[in-house]
Amino acid sequence: MSVHDRAFVPTTRHWVLVTLCLLLLLATGLYRTHAVLYEHARNMAQQTLYSVGSTKGREIRQWLGDRLMFLTEPPNGIMVRSLNHLLKHPESEAATRELAARFRHMHAAIPEISSIWLYDLEGHPVMGSKAAHSLLDALHREDMRRVRELRRAGFIDLHRVDGATGNVVLDILVPLISGPEESEVVIGYGLFEIDPVQQLYPILGRWPVSSTTAESVLARREGADVVFLNPLRHKAAPPLSLRLPVDTPGLISGRALRGEGEVLAGADYRGAPVLGLVLEIPETDWLLISKMDESEIYQEARRDFVWITAVSVLFLALLLALGRVIFATLRARAREARYRLLAESGNDMIWLYDLAAQRFTYASPSVERVRGYTMAESLQQTLQDVLTPEAYRTAQAELSKWLAAFAAGNASDRTRTYEFAQTCKDGGTIDTEVAVTLIADAQGRPTHLQGITRDITERKHATDELRKFSLAVEQSPESIVITNLDGSIEYVNEAFVRATGYTREEAFGRNPRILQSGKTPKASYQEMWANLTRGLPWRGELHNRRKDGSEYLELASINPIRQADGRITHYLAVKEDITERRRIEEALAESEEKFRNIYDTINDALFIHDAESGRILDVNASACRLYGRSREQMVGLDIGEFSADGVPLARQTARERLRLAHEQGWQAFDWQARDSAGRQFWVAVNLKRLDLGGGQRVLAVVRDIDARKQAEEDLKRAYAEAKALNAKLTEAQNQLLQSEKMASIGQLAAGVAHELNNPIGFVSSNLGSLESYLKDIFAIIAAYEAAAAALQAPPLEAVRALKAQKDYEYLKTDIVQLMAESKDGLNRVAKIVRDLKDFSRAGDASFQWADLHQGLESTLNIVWNELKYKCTIKKEYGVLPQVWCVPSQINQIFMNLLVNAAHAIPEKGEITIRTRQQGEEVFVAISDTGTGIAPEHLNRIFEPFFTTKPVGKGTGLGLSLAYSIAQKHQGRIEVHSEPGTGTTFTLWLPIEAKEVENSETAVLPTPTP
Repeated sequence: MSVHDRAFVPTTRHWVLVTLCLLLLLATGLYRTHAVLYEHARNMAQQTLYSVGSTKGREIRQWLGDRLMFLTEPPNGIMVRSLNHLLKHPESEAATRELAARFRHMHAAIPEISSIWLYDLEGHPVMGSKAAHSLLDALHREDMRRVRELRRAGFIDLHRVDGATGNVVLDILVPLISGPEESEVVIGYGLFEIDPVQQLYPILGRWPVSSTTAESVLARREGADVVFLNPLRHKAAPPLSLRLPVDTPGLISGRALRGEGEVLAGADYRGAPVLGLVLEIPETDWLLISKMDESEIYQEARRDFVWITAVSVLFLALLLALGRVIFATLRARAREARYRLLAESGNDMIWLYDLAAQRFTYASPSVERVRGYTMAESLQQTLQDVLTPEAYRTAQAELSKWLAAFAAGNASDRTRTYEFAQTCKDGGTIDTEVAVTLIADAQGRPTHLQGITRDITERKHATDELRKFSLAVEQSPESIVITNLDGSIEYVNEAFVRATGYTREEAFGRNPRILQSGKTPKASYQEMWANLTRGLPWRGELHNRRKDGSEYLELASINPIRQADGRITHYLAVKEDITERRRIEEALAESEEKFRNIYDTINDALFIHDAESGRILDVNASACRLYGRSREQMVGLDIGEFSADGVPLARQTARERLRLAHEQGWQAFDWQARDSAGRQFWVAVNLKRLDLGGGQRVLAVVRDIDARKQAEEDLKRAYAEAKALNAKLTEAQNQLLQSEKMASIGQLAAGVAHELNNPIGFVSSNLGSLESYLKDIFAIIAAYEAAAAALQAPPLEAVRALKAQKDYEYLKTDIVQLMAESKDGLNRVAKIVRDLKDFSRAGDASFQWADLHQGLESTLNIVWNELKYKCTIKKEYGVLPQVWCVPSQINQIFMNLLVNAAHAIPEKGEITIRTRQQGEEVFVAISDTGTGIAPEHLNRIFEPFFTTKPVGKGTGLGLSLAYSIAQKHQGRIEVHSEPGTGTTFTLWLPIEAKEVENSETAVLPTPTP
């Protein structure tokens, strides 16, 4: 028996077994697909819930922390002092007013505070802004004890005021601490009632992405129940009104309370199946529940699974049918050989890639047909050799994330599909679709990538071409209509909608007769249909009516659409609205006659030249008068015939001018001309290209400017001399004005400082005397009180009553504090005045020994208002000697550099001031973290009037003046700037400079980029 006769032949039993295996494989695949789809949907929803839940948790924690920080009263603060005084003197009007003012300030700062109340140590109300709570109830008594022990503010959880129908509020209980630091005591409490409707509930109500079921809920446990604390999206239940037992089956909040995890699948308060993330809000009893309905989460997965199931069943049916035929007709070995041949000769490339060796271990023969490389060459290549650089970077990033996810336990994601550009042996590239499967060893470690690569270059090209064609049709300015053979509209583009006023929905299915106005001749329609029924195109004009009743004229071109077999299935109409064109044509005919009349009556000479030869084709009457020739004599001549005798190459130059006008457009110039009598004169010539009579023409407008030309020559000479002189004067004047302006500002600042010093001096002296007098008065009063204590005369009783009424003890204490605060304020004003005076040094422009650090500090105080909102100041001062300079001018340099640095910072940044001594020089470097200076501007920043600031934001003289001052001191200014990083200006000064008169011959420095 031959080998062929001994070959295995499949039987019906084998067929049934294979069928059962395929059905089992299909069921397993569908089950696995269902699991993957649903797991992916769950993972995406879980990521969304994590993101939203963590964000809202941070917002709530920040909201609670901000309220605690703002409302916490420091020991011996204003509210504490006033409450302490009010507890001792309940009738004190001063303490009551001060507390009322404090209440108003806190209501204004935090509008969500609905009421404020102060209580004594026993919980009895002392003063508040609305109806008082009792701190003696069970809800508040424990919190009183807690905040008293901890001596810090605490929350009283969300609850209703005034019974079950009152508003929901959150209370913040603040201990009020008084006394010296070593013996502080709690004297009472401050209760702040917070309305959660204004801030807390809106935080919970926002969801960052569109969702029909997503919701964030706050809940807490009360005994055996879960209480929901905020308004609910899917249930009309006021806050705190909905309670569910903790052991409600599937309730995710109850399961979280029982410690079953954070991400839970279960039921919400409606009983609907949901996936939720439950987070605890630290330092509260709150649970933050972020949830989505499972119906929304798995909606897309269910749809995809239905499609996959349908395709899989269809594919299995086809496979079984094909297998039945193959099993019935082929032997096992023949079938195996045929399948191997099909695999080796297929168009798709099949490959295996070793992750450890970074090499291909197998590539099908189709790789040579697709990429040009042999199988042996392919096995020597790495992934980087196969992909383009950009595709390789993308593949590396995706592979790293894939392997990381696999190592983290996500072993279900084993197959992915990508599109990559691959290189070919001939240097070209192809677009491919790659299906990649991750293969792991027995220990679960990924070892290989198995893939199938398909060349989709032609498919992508066809898709791009189809998209281009679709966009071209849709964006065409002409109306495009496609109808069937019955004339029913099946497609219109956007231009049709704009032209007719009918929407696509209104036009589909209707006949183009809806556009007929009744003014198009019937013969036109008869000719159109006669051509179309014979399969011929038709072109003509149609007078149509829009949807709004307005009429328009359009030029239509209608062609039959033939299929590959020659059958006509549709008609294509391309229509252009020519209403405006027809109106213009009629208007042009009318205007042509008007133009001819104007052409011959205009005062300027007009010539029409042929653009190619330069010959004159027509002239007007003014041209004949100007040159002393008739129209017949001038037509056909060259423009060079009318040029002056002394103009060299007149004919060639004239033709060159005509050529430039023809190629580039408008040309204007002056020309020396000659008339028929030989008179030479200047004319102004304007050339413009025209399209006339189907040819290229040039229109020349010529005006006699001989007299004006002579006057202009004289005027130009005078103007050039004046302009040069004026430029020098302007630059000098502006620098002088800037210097005078700064000197005036300095004199004004010095005057203000001088004028302020006088009242500050005597006010400070008076306050000192007043303080001494008050001490003496208080000593006398103390002696009086000691003597009065031993007397019991009736008049003294009246005095004591008056002291109690006027709150003498409080006034005595407060006067001392007011005196201390007033003296501190005067000292601060005096310091500002000294800095202002040191900065300006009005009238003192002479060289002297000066401390640069003192100048920097004075300048910083003066410009601090410009800096404080934009940056922080970092000082790195070195040891500097006294410098021989003009202090007010050096301060002006500091001011310009500091203000420029602040202006260069767009929002918030840092300015660093560094000083050092190097040899016989010192330097001051001022660096900013601003936007930097563009390289093309670095060489111009010291030029007068050059500025990169917007119009109205700078004069361009600040750095120019600073540079001049540095030159006057034999110093220099260096610049180093990096766009996007910042700029550093460095002022170098000699320790002992020689006085110079001016610096006009100074050379601008060369900044370093």
